[in-house]
Amino acid sequence: MYKHLLSFIIIVLLLLTLGGCWSKREIEDIAVVTIMGFDRVTVNGKDQWLLSRKILKPRNLAGESPLGGGQGGKGEEPGFIVSSIGDTISETARDASTRIPRQEFVAHANIIIIGERLAREGVDQLIDAVLRYKDIRLNSHVLVTKGRAIDVLKSKPELEQVLSQEIMGLIETNQVAASKAFIIDMKGFINQLITPGQDATASYIEIFQRVGEGIGDNLSEGSSTTADTGGEKTLRLRGTSVFKKNRLVGVLGDRETKGYLYAIGKAKHGIITLSVKGHEPKDIAFSMTRARSKIIPNVEDGNISFIIDIKAEGDFVQHEGTKSISHPESIREIEKAAADEIKKMVQETIKKAKVEYEADIFGLGERLHKTYPAVWRQVEQDWAEIYPSVEVAVNVETKIRRIGMISDTPVIR
Repeated sequence: MYKHLLSFIIIVLLLLTLGGCWSKREIEDIAVVTIMGFDRVTVNGKDQWLLSRKILKPRNLAGESPLGGGQGGKGEEPGFIVSSIGDTISETARDASTRIPRQEFVAHANIIIIGERLAREGVDQLIDAVLRYKDIRLNSHVLVTKGRAIDVLKSKPELEQVLSQEIMGLIETNQVAASKAFIIDMKGFINQLITPGQDATASYIEIFQRVGEGIGDNLSEGSSTTADTGGEKTLRLRGTSVFKKNRLVGVLGDRETKGYLYAIGKAKHGIITLSVKGHEPKDIAFSMTRARSKIIPNVEDGNISFIIDIKAEGDFVQHEGTKSISHPESIREIEKAAADEIKKMVQETIKKAKVEYEADIFGLGERLHKTYPAVWRQVEQDWAEIYPSVEVAVNVETKIRRIGMISDTPVIR
């Protein structure tokens, strides 16, 4: 009898573990959000929140239309925008139920866009809401835009069929090819904001007019290809947004972003055009394939200083001159020129961050905190005033690994 009772109890307990997901959501009952945009706007003289979502149309969730590329810019994008306005983020989120006949599913949203006005006024309330809302993924990419976030959601993808995939493609391509934009997710962004001695940075995305066919035929040297030509609006990653405490204070350009990425050890790939003594001006292209950096704080006689050590490796990818590059001396000249150029980029970025923005985007204070905690306790309250005047030295060492399939440039006769 005892054995039968024990077996019955075990079977009941096992049955309890075999139950289905109590919180499951059927695909036909949800509205899948792919991008979220946050703005601050003024309506009838009152400052309010504007929350925008890009939602996939149901037929695409059912597999009737592919989500891959090949149809970008052609036909209708398989998604629509739902926006709502309210006094709080929670109110705007709840207001979506009056517009969408399904329950929102935001866990699929991998892109979060922050409008410029919101970023400049402060992102503290946004961060609070994100951390409290369980469905928002902390690995979603964070991007700041000039103007309104909702306008980014209105842009048309060029290659991919879905805008979120287009933006993800821009992010991934930049990481493996360009190093012209800083990439960060929500978790990393929040960690920067709450870390003592560290100011935050985020990706920066901008809207521009798509150049029409044939426009390039009339461009002269130095002309911009982003002028308003009446084409559809599309997107590109451009630089890095800089925060001081919780507010946006400026944007680093492409070159300054490269310097920033080198300084913090996150430059992965990119082309550097060099001027080398004895060669024609700007005739050598160095493709960086690997870079490492180390920020070293130093305290001597009460004076705080830092050294940024950078080691980079790359390949020789273009040479327009006729001087031989096959000799070790020529290689050393090019390596020095590459090191000097990287050093110059980093120094320019340091100057802008310290003098113009007064933002410690390199985390110098945080490095000081880890290495000299007692010193940090003494200067923590005044670090914002101390930081712009600290000395930062930059040391760069480069190494060319490959020069390509040929050693010298062919002479065309």
